[in-house]
Amino acid sequence: MAANTAESVVTVRPFVSTTDGAEVIIGDTDRKVYLAIPTEGLDILHALAEGRTIGEAAQLYERKHGESADVEDFVAVLAAEGFVTRGDEPVAAAEPAHDHGHTAIKRWSFDWISPETARRLTGPAVIVPGLAVILAGVVMALSDPGMLPGARALLFEGGNFAVLTIISVTMAMIGLSLHEFAHALAARSVGVSATLGISNLMYILVAQTDISGIWMASKRARYKAFLAGFFVDAFFGSLLVAFLFANRHGVLDAPNWSVLLASAALLTFLVRIGFQFFFYLRTDVYYVIAAALNCRNLMSDTERFLSNGIKRLTFRRSKVVSQAGIPRKEMRKVRVYAGFWVVGRIFSLFALVFTILPVLWVYVEQFVLLALGEPTRFSSADFATVAVLAALLNGGGLVMWGRNLWRGWHRRRTEDAKALALRTAAG
Repeated sequence: MAANTAESVVTVRPFVSTTDGAEVIIGDTDRKVYLAIPTEGLDILHALAEGRTIGEAAQLYERKHGESADVEDFVAVLAAEGFVTRGDEPVAAAEPAHDHGHTAIKRWSFDWISPETARRLTGPAVIVPGLAVILAGVVMALSDPGMLPGARALLFEGGNFAVLTIISVTMAMIGLSLHEFAHALAARSVGVSATLGISNLMYILVAQTDISGIWMASKRARYKAFLAGFFVDAFFGSLLVAFLFANRHGVLDAPNWSVLLASAALLTFLVRIGFQFFFYLRTDVYYVIAAALNCRNLMSDTERFLSNGIKRLTFRRSKVVSQAGIPRKEMRKVRVYAGFWVVGRIFSLFALVFTILPVLWVYVEQFVLLALGEPTRFSSADFATVAVLAALLNGGGLVMWGRNLWRGWHRRRTEDAKALALRTAAG
């Protein structure tokens, strides 16, 4: 967008708004873009929507609030997010100005679920007993941490590896589907549209639910929607803990195959819960933090802050992108979250080293033994099972991950170029 002047007239895209404490959240529901602005900013936005110039909007603001406002900078922020365009510029396409999600290859809508039904399924009658189960599971896990599975649980030692692996992966997919369905139910309970898509998290093919409209709901509804999947994982994980605890302490005498499956399933739930603390990704816990801090663009602002820091350290100050448009109070939150972002990266490396690599090492070790003609606990069918599942779950994920990395890199270069051009034009 060209530099604005007091005489500039802009076109305001249709938007909805809701009050959130001292701020107002405006949303472009077609593009699924949401932005928090000061409550007074809504007066400026309405004036611009009425066709007034930027200068006239500034005068109206000053008369109403008794103080001046830098409306030109405010309009620049709105333009960057696609809420306004110059009268002689094309209206923003129906795509988010900052689409940080992953492109889904297929989407299904949950809007057939009525809000009334969703409220019953996510109300106190379900949540309170669920919390009791989770609390009991935590107590049992703390009292006997030795029963918690390690990475070797996925090797099904003492059982039929191929059969148990296929069943385990199927159970994991069902668990993931329930996780995403819980998000959709919580969103539908307040009338927000929800869709499920097949996408990727890094190199893993996953299902992801789009409930971006939840930003227009109350903060309580947002917390409920963001934590719904976490709740489901903790609930079913606790049931598995109870099963293993009862078998380990003689209350049950379960067959070995069921214990092996329960241990593997529990490990997948624990990994998914741990994944929520990869603060450098947009996990459920990240969205809870973003909602608590009232920062709709917390991740992108944090990544830009860290990127600017690296550019300064590597003597590339000319490529630093200004974040002067971010309010000082919000920028302090960004700096704090940057620390969590780094911790999340370190935590993910520990998870890689102590969870994923040990399993891969055993697979490689068994394959080498087979190739050398040495005794191995894996049969040809076992190796074929691993190969097929890896190709299905990770092959597609790798393709999507590579595509998204390329698109993200290209988008950031475009955004940086636009920001630098605007800074140069402003002098």
